[in-house]
Amino acid sequence: MRISLAITVTLCLWLGGCQRHVTKYAHTAPDESLINTYWQLLTLNDEPVVAADNVREAHIVMHIDSARLAGSTGCNTLSGRYQHTGQQLTFHPIATTKMACPTAQMRSEQAMLIALKQTRRWNINGSLLELTNARGEPLAVLKAVHLY
Repeated sequence: MRISLAITVTLCLWLGGCQRHVTKYAHTAPDESLINTYWQLLTLNDEPVVAADNVREAHIVMHIDSARLAGSTGCNTLSGRYQHTGQQLTFHPIATTKMACPTAQMRSEQAMLIALKQTRRWNINGSLLELTNARGEPLAVLKAVHLY
């Protein structure tokens, strides 16, 4: 009885020690950078955004030079400026090209532009960027995409 108890305790300690070792060194993805990252739009107002065939996906890039914003709405290209301090983020008036697109894409474009206009805060968790309004309500979720 004492031997089986000793073996059980030894196994538990050994397995517990291994688990702590694995957990301690488990790989977690580092947070992506807000600036100079290609951010692909995944959701708007908790609704998934689906890219149309043969059309550029909706995305933004906040360039470090002159706090310049560039991207695509999934229909038209966009450009503008951004300002961020700590976790605060605002997008200044955004200009877009004026191509006509299918109705679903135009609705998605308008929702994206409204979300960008209402953005006041941001948070990055790994490869996901969440944009929120002044009340902390989620507006959009974007995913970092590495182009090469």
